[in-house]
Amino acid sequence: MPSADLSFSFSNDSLDQIVCDVIIAGVFQNGETWESSGLMEELDRLASCATVMKEEKFDASRDKTILIRTAQTTLRSKRLIIAGLGKKEKITTRNLSRALRPAIDQALGFDAVGTIAICLSEMPPVVDSILSAVDMSHDVCYASRESKKPPKSCNQIILMSRYGLSGTEGHLKAAVTIARARSSAKDLTNMPPNIKRTTTLVEKAKSLSSIPNVTVDIVEDRAWIEKEMPCFFTVARGSLATDPPKFIRAHYTPGGAKKKIAIVGKSVIFDTGGYQVKTDDYMNTMKADMTGGAMALSLIEGFAGLGLDRIALSVYCAATPNMIDSEAMLPDSIVATTCGKKVEIRHTDAEGRLTLIDAVAKACEDKPDLIITIATLTGSAARAVGEAIALMGNETRYRERLALCAEKSGDACQTLDIWEDDYEDIKSKLDGADIINTSQNKNRGAQSACAFVMSGLTMEVPMLHLDIAGADMTKDEKATGIGVRSLMRFLIEENAAP
Repeated sequence: MPSADLSFSFSNDSLDQIVCDVIIAGVFQNGETWESSGLMEELDRLASCATVMKEEKFDASRDKTILIRTAQTTLRSKRLIIAGLGKKEKITTRNLSRALRPAIDQALGFDAVGTIAICLSEMPPVVDSILSAVDMSHDVCYASRESKKPPKSCNQIILMSRYGLSGTEGHLKAAVTIARARSSAKDLTNMPPNIKRTTTLVEKAKSLSSIPNVTVDIVEDRAWIEKEMPCFFTVARGSLATDPPKFIRAHYTPGGAKKKIAIVGKSVIFDTGGYQVKTDDYMNTMKADMTGGAMALSLIEGFAGLGLDRIALSVYCAATPNMIDSEAMLPDSIVATTCGKKVEIRHTDAEGRLTLIDAVAKACEDKPDLIITIATLTGSAARAVGEAIALMGNETRYRERLALCAEKSGDACQTLDIWEDDYEDIKSKLDGADIINTSQNKNRGAQSACAFVMSGLTMEVPMLHLDIAGADMTKDEKATGIGVRSLMRFLIEENAAP
């Protein structure tokens, strides 16, 4: 059952004027109690909440909430939920989102909730607060398309502030677009592997053709793929009979574009590991090995939907499963690539970089000003940065700008440097090969994998690489959509840059 499509609006009404079912207000922590503020004074004046908060020993630590019934107050809301935001000096967009989520979840858990008001007065800066409130509302109301239970929902979510929200309408539109893009990426990733095919991404891509200035090109000709993208085709050989490869290209080309950005998403529909098959639990969640492709398609859908006109955005998805049959790739094989390098296949479970190296080279043919790759690529990234994005690149300017967008958007992200040693690490020792698809330095597996993917560049161009292998799924094996917020914000800011 698909997620609810939420409706948002702004209000400058005071707390005692707003008519709704639940008001959510956040307060900061001060030692073992809450911090005094104009909002807290107003809440106490209207609902005498300080007494209840003291009785319940509410300390406003992050993730804590307290429910106050409003029947005997001057509030026109049925309920008031006060959310603890933690200490003000430690507030970040990520922490704010984590604080708002349980309050929104609690508010939507009551029967017959039609309208919720979220007060953003004590949650600076306002742009990040809007993003957090909208994104967490969508997150609470998210349900995969296969869900048996109906999603939580309400008719209206009102964002309000004592300081006014005029001039932020564009930020609200962007926040809603970002949240929907994240949900779209999660939908594709969460789809069970028994019904997910390369055509799943093809159908998603074709649906983008209805957006103005978007064109979609799908290559299904096996002979073309074998000739033009031989490394990608090598991975696809194990599923030619059951789910043949597709090369998906989608381009958003507004008339006033000043810069071209390419996004390459790893699109391995399901990864068995090939002949060097994954063991036991490592096979689970491999339906999510196409998260990069899902994100890429959702990003161009969101960005083009906003109608931004200074960036031409293209996405590239080399879609195939990594399966086992009599034609599947063999370890120790040497195969060609689109960029001209010869690759020694040392391990058939290092297949994602084999698809990406060719897709990066194809992206270079369109001469972009920046290339971004997104992939659930290495267990090394998960070990290095945990449940976060491992962000790498061949130059620091764009990398630091994207890292800042991640921080402002609430995505956990850490940067890693690529050294010359990482390129040395992937040099093949075989006479007939240039590079090898595994790392010889196991302690820098994420970086050497990035170096392998960047070896597909056929021109000098800045490139960013997001390895999301540690953050693509929650502990209960549901897609997170991590990176969508960061990249959408990055693209929006790049569009606005002079």
